[in-house]
Amino acid sequence: MQPTSHGIITGVRRIGGSGCVLGVAAQFAWAHAVLAEDESILLSFRDSAPRRRVERVEKPPSYPMKDKPDRTTRRHTGDIEHRLDEGSRKERKAAGKLRRTFVREKGGERGGAVTEDNWERLLDEHGHSMRRRPLLSEILEQIDDSQKEIASEAAAEIADVSSAAIVMSVSSARCRAFYDDQEIDCVVPPHIAMRGKSALAVGDRLRLEREGEVWRVGSVLPRRTVLARPDPLHKHVQRLIAANIDVVVHVVSFKAPPLRPRLIDRVLIAIQRGGAQPVVCVNKFDLLKAEEREAEVAKLAHYADLGVPVIACSTESGEGLDLLRSAVEGKTSALVGHSGVGKSSLLNALDQRLALTTGALHRRGTGRHTTTRSTLYDFGRGTYLIDTPGIREFGLWDLDRESLRDYFPEFNEPSEFCRFTNCTHVHEPDCEVKSRVEQGTLNRARYETYARLYESLEA
Repeated sequence: MQPTSHGIITGVRRIGGSGCVLGVAAQFAWAHAVLAEDESILLSFRDSAPRRRVERVEKPPSYPMKDKPDRTTRRHTGDIEHRLDEGSRKERKAAGKLRRTFVREKGGERGGAVTEDNWERLLDEHGHSMRRRPLLSEILEQIDDSQKEIASEAAAEIADVSSAAIVMSVSSARCRAFYDDQEIDCVVPPHIAMRGKSALAVGDRLRLEREGEVWRVGSVLPRRTVLARPDPLHKHVQRLIAANIDVVVHVVSFKAPPLRPRLIDRVLIAIQRGGAQPVVCVNKFDLLKAEEREAEVAKLAHYADLGVPVIACSTESGEGLDLLRSAVEGKTSALVGHSGVGKSSLLNALDQRLALTTGALHRRGTGRHTTTRSTLYDFGRGTYLIDTPGIREFGLWDLDRESLRDYFPEFNEPSEFCRFTNCTHVHEPDCEVKSRVEQGTLNRARYETYARLYESLEA
């Protein structure tokens, strides 16, 4: 027969050999009983008027960790063991709730424990919670303090940058820096030198430390902008070309070497990703005949439509040099481009005191590497120009298909009329971008660059 209820033995008295008389103090789902000899048992009994008969007496179950009873059962069991009446149990429950509502003040100690004796007084004094909604004036004061803190940090950063050294060139375990109106040869610490061109670049701002007559690089300040590409030998490693640059001048030519539109598009993407402003400079403009110039310049007109300045110049005739000088004046700029386009010649034309080495083209017209490493030159009045080695290929660092379309803003408007909202403009039918390329309203060379890059990138 199933037991109908459970109880606590409050007294035991033998009646012959067949049973016992018991008193019941409370009834719960499960109740512990304590016999005269302090043995813990579970007692089951069934109603049988006029008296209750003991059905069975057994040991209480032991709970393994995985079968541990729930919180309510454990609390009821504890109340039974302490023989608490209903009123005391309610007080304990209320005290526990109050204890959980109190929050320790930051950095301070709570003023004593919450007990059954003091919880009502504490509740009257502090309310249901020590937390309260902040006043509007307090919120505005916190915002004002945070803005002041940000402003002070920005002022400190500006002060650090203005007093920092500027990297002029980088070699193995050493660098040359411009500091306090003089050029200093510095030792690069091993933890920076071992990372090579992924940790230190021309244009970086440095904190220097002096040990006797030796200058050492203490730390590299955070960079505002970068121009980077993947390392040729390790594609997963970033190689820095220049840092903290305001303008990147991509030098190209129509002849010797010939124009490479896809290289221009790749460099423009890298410039935009790094945060600098792009400028396209067409050098050796004097090599074009008068009747050829208009047609050749029209090949770059779509870059001007995108807001990229296009400057045609010549180091032989001096044409366009004033426009180039005004584009870089008062800024830190880097000159990049294919080997042989005349980057060093442009620097010599802007300041003849430099007298940089220049070279003739190979017979095949692809150019020679006369600049072997990036170097920064001070032109005065806050103008710094960085001459970089020639590039024949330019990889893109950490680019994916999803972000590729962001660097072709001319696709934004026609993409709204594509059949699919997530059109990639490569494989889908009824693509408005491809339709306008066929109509000639979008530049075909730019679209082909996009399509090739899309196919080369991982999904």
